[in-house]
Amino acid sequence: MSNDMNKRLEGKVAIITGAGSGIGRATAKRFADQGASLVLNDIDRDRLNNLLQELIHQDNHLLIDGDISKEETANSLSDAAIEKHGQIDILVNNAGIHFIKDITDVTPDDFDRCVSINMKSMYLCARAVIPHMLERKQGSIINLGSISSFVGQEMMGKSTFLYNMTKAAAVQMAKSLATRYAADGIRVNAVCPGATKTDQITEEHTQNIVTMEEFWKGAGESHPVQRPADPSEIANAILFLASDESSFVTGSPLVVDGGYTAQ
Repeated sequence: MSNDMNKRLEGKVAIITGAGSGIGRATAKRFADQGASLVLNDIDRDRLNNLLQELIHQDNHLLIDGDISKEETANSLSDAAIEKHGQIDILVNNAGIHFIKDITDVTPDDFDRCVSINMKSMYLCARAVIPHMLERKQGSIINLGSISSFVGQEMMGKSTFLYNMTKAAAVQMAKSLATRYAADGIRVNAVCPGATKTDQITEEHTQNIVTMEEFWKGAGESHPVQRPADPSEIANAILFLASDESSFVTGSPLVVDGGYTAQ
């Protein structure tokens, strides 16, 4: 942990969606250690409560549980940040689900659910925070993309086309908002991880074809570094884009994939 004089997010207020587990959880812990005051969202309240116990300066942080694909939830994050702290400096659009089905098996309800959680939530949260960032002429928005933003993928003999579409949209949204608001002091970027060892992939996804240990071993071996990422490694990249150290970086997909897309 850095000493107080070197904290990279001291005095900043950050909203993080999907903060209860995985990359969101690691990012929340990293941000808190670096001095940020947090507004944390997850659909699972128990996960948020457990996370809060691991954060320093607990009184500085707010927990807002709820479905982030709903307008009222997204607005409540922005409202809570302004009411408690009077500003919003950072938005991390992290919430998302994985989805594996061939297009011929995807129902309209499947499509709407995946797009709502992975894409619509980013739009709703950005729409809610940008007016406040415009008032102060500063802000950093980070969308969670993926290696799936760039390549077609399959898992266990099924397509991940729908997930891939939403992650491509995360990158395009970052580019489009970056160019629109650069002159207003708002930076927008995307972090695009490779295989990262979180609980987003479950035994249901692997269809009992392989064990979870075998799955992560195979996922790691598909990367030149021969292993999956730890969520903390992705959190470090998000921290860079959230901090003033990346003041000349906007509209960028920052790829953190152990060399996967370099192959």
